[in-house]
Amino acid sequence: MTNRKLSTDEVSALLEGLNTGELEANSGLDKQVDYQPFALGSEDTNMLGDLHTLRLINERFGRHLRNVLLPMLRFVPRISTLPPESMRFEEHLAGCEQFSSLNTARADALKGMILLRIPPRLISILVNSFFGGKGDCKTTHQTEFTPTEERILNIIVEGTLRTLEDSWREVYPVQFDLVGSETNPSFTSFVEASEMVVVNSFVVQLPFTQPVTLDVVYPRQSLKQIATILRSKIQRTSEGRDMQWEHRLRDAIMQVPLNFVPRIAEPKISLRELMNLHEGMVVDIPAFEQVKVFVEGEPLFQAHIGERDGKIAIRLDSNPEA
Repeated sequence: MTNRKLSTDEVSALLEGLNTGELEANSGLDKQVDYQPFALGSEDTNMLGDLHTLRLINERFGRHLRNVLLPMLRFVPRISTLPPESMRFEEHLAGCEQFSSLNTARADALKGMILLRIPPRLISILVNSFFGGKGDCKTTHQTEFTPTEERILNIIVEGTLRTLEDSWREVYPVQFDLVGSETNPSFTSFVEASEMVVVNSFVVQLPFTQPVTLDVVYPRQSLKQIATILRSKIQRTSEGRDMQWEHRLRDAIMQVPLNFVPRIAEPKISLRELMNLHEGMVVDIPAFEQVKVFVEGEPLFQAHIGERDGKIAIRLDSNPEA
């Protein structure tokens, strides 16, 4: 096959021939070769698989997010985790309220940014409940947050990002650093409107009002670099150490009983002498100068025979393997 590229005139002639009908489409193809059509610029939705690992991260994040909202609500809310959904960013913005708390955070490990969307009604509920109200209220403002709401919002955003870090740590350590916040989706500097994103929704269910939804949005391009990890059904164990469990396990191991056997002598007799053995007969047993000490059948120490408090004793000297 030649590597020569078609010139501009040749390409123009082919396009003109297709437009005028002089050349038929798909003409000149090798009938013995199977071709698969491909649209340039299309997104491969199967590359990330079913996002099994991301689902586990979201479930862990949903459980721990309750602790972030607990101090404001004064009770533990119920949070439901919805499956991750891939869509274009403009489609996600179309379903959002025009007034929302849109927070972007940098994730260097993912080589990109994430978007945390908190609905204003959730902030109003948190403020109302924190100051002794019943919590059931509508959004107080439609254009900006009050200073009190801003303070509550900062606490929630910071706690949410730290919780998200803890949820990712088991799989892929990521640090999320807050970059900026906006209330108008049109001014949000995240990704291009046509780019694909992965939307993770968490429904906060409250007993006294309608549920509200909090979203964590990842650019799909950022998740492609760890697609193998996100598709995996097996997770690695945590690198963190539970010191309390470690001490308890050590104490339990230290209580395991072991057989401690010093081998003082190894007499040898012939078969004839063995056949002539009878009750009352004395057999000389030459003692070793050094005694091997066996622990569960394994020689671990060398020792010398001695006496202490009128009893036979041994003095450990060294490890025989040393």
